[in-house]
Order: sequence, then C-alpha cells, then structure tokens
Amino acid sequence: MKIFVFKTNIDSHLEMNVLASVFRNLKGIIRWSVDMHDVDRVLKIVTLEDCCEKDFIRVIRSRGIFCEVLPD
Repeated sequence: MKIFVFKTNIDSHLEMNVLASVFRNLKGIIRWSVDMHDVDRVLKIVTLEDCCEKDFIRVIRSRGIFCEVLPD
C-alpha cells in the first residue's frame, strides 16, 4: 500500500461528490479522505503500489479542483 497526500481547494460537498465519482472509476484506490478543517484541505489517498501521483493530480485537476503534492 502507498499513501498520497495532496493540498487541494475542496470546500464543498459537491466537490467531494465529484471526487467520489472520479475515484469510483479508478482502480487501486483502497480509501480516501479530505480534511475540510485543515487550511490545505488535505486529500489523502491510500492505494495499491501501482498508482501514480501524477495521474491523480491530472484527473482531479481535470474536474476543476486544485491539487498538488503536499510537501512533508
């Protein structure tokens, strides 16, 4: 398993529903969550090893949501 952590601009349940529909169609996602109380709206994705963070960023941005890797 691998954990990806991203900074986003998610601020509504509508955007959470958009992510849910996106993630339903992606293979390898075990679970995901967004911390709506964090200033960085942190998105955590737990996946199988064969997933790529660049693919997550691309597909999330294609839905109009800001997304970038959150540095350690």
